[in-house]
Amino acid sequence: MLYQLSYSGDTSILGLLAAAQEWRERAERDFTRGLPFDLKAKQFIEPQAPTGPVAPSVFALTERYFHHNPEWEPATKEAAARSYNRARRWLLVPGADPAGDDLLAVEDFSSHASFLPARLEGQITEPQRAGQVWLEAHSAPADSLTSKQIEAFVSLIEISERKPGTRLSAATLTRYLQPLRAAWNWAIARDDVAIDRSPWVVVRARRKVKGKSTLAAGRAGLALDADMVLSVFQSLALAEACATEGAWGGVVESFVLVMALCGLRPGEAAGLVSEDLELPLDDELGWLVVRRTHRPTQDRWLDPDEDPEWGPLKDRDLTESRRVPVPSLLVAKLHQHRELYGEGPGGLVFHRNGKAFVRNQFAIRVWEPACAQLFPRRADLAPDDPRQSKLSRLRRHDLRHAACSWWLREGVDAVVCQRWSGHRTLSVFLDIYQGVAPRARRPGSAAARAEPP
Repeated sequence: MLYQLSYSGDTSILGLLAAAQEWRERAERDFTRGLPFDLKAKQFIEPQAPTGPVAPSVFALTERYFHHNPEWEPATKEAAARSYNRARRWLLVPGADPAGDDLLAVEDFSSHASFLPARLEGQITEPQRAGQVWLEAHSAPADSLTSKQIEAFVSLIEISERKPGTRLSAATLTRYLQPLRAAWNWAIARDDVAIDRSPWVVVRARRKVKGKSTLAAGRAGLALDADMVLSVFQSLALAEACATEGAWGGVVESFVLVMALCGLRPGEAAGLVSEDLELPLDDELGWLVVRRTHRPTQDRWLDPDEDPEWGPLKDRDLTESRRVPVPSLLVAKLHQHRELYGEGPGGLVFHRNGKAFVRNQFAIRVWEPACAQLFPRRADLAPDDPRQSKLSRLRRHDLRHAACSWWLREGVDAVVCQRWSGHRTLSVFLDIYQGVAPRARRPGSAAARAEPP
């Protein structure tokens, strides 16, 4: 605010000298305070507090956007938090880099205490609070990120955490960055957040994949690679390898086949109970009902009334389920499985040590040894070298692709396949699988007749 020279109105020489002295003293005092000088008014001015919206830091923006979406599913919250914690850790003011106790506190906060709902904030420990304070103090302004900073950040996160030395695919990188793009786009659309551009557009032009941007490659990545689709015989061989090469033994064979022949996701297969199975005694088609998914989740991602172990099917309500055919060869194996291993707690079909299968432990103890035996990698090449066999990079989710592709190749109508697979829309299903359906539906095929009235 401009200040004005004021005095008693005395126009005598002494009065003017007194006013000049007062002006000089005030000018020296304001100069010492570091106030800016207005050349037009020829006075130092008091800076005014900003009256409009203020650009938040990366930390503040991600915090605000996350809590703006309480309706997100637990898996969505967890994925978004991982994306935002990466940005908070690496998008800092120049020269900032946590070390020693600060680094431990930052990692502790990010892993266990970030994005807590209000009901759990009292559980934050002192070290975690210290990590939060450090990140808040050193977080970069969200409106000032440069292309160079974004490129350096992407270079850090595109190296696989699970398999150091390999790079993430374009589709995976796009998925990692999508929550960050969404937060900035949300801020741009609001009048109360001083952000007018998204710095993440630079990634689209930065990394080309066969002439396409990362974003376009992510969309193209929906299409299934036919070379990664297992045949029925390969699925049977892989299930047997999991039983013989893995550390859990034969209890996993039918578990693998339920994913490979019925198209269940790992968590859905782990959640099956005996009453969900309709298994005839003779050599006929059976059925199973998929009602839930096993997804152990930390309390911070859950609403107070949500189950920490079991959740609804992907993109579905708690009451929704789907019905899936069980080929006769798997019907026989499931009968044998139940005779050998019985029911687990709550009627679980697949159980170990009195609990449902833990997916991460299954991957380490069973899946990886079996795949290494059945689809070995060349030792003279890097793991992500394109000359490696594609099947050497087989994922558990690819078992689901095998089932859906088999249905289509048997001539089952795409609408029926979509209903069996549980995809939300037919368009998404076709984007993924139409390239592996060489023939139209054959009305006389056994699979096409399998759908009950």
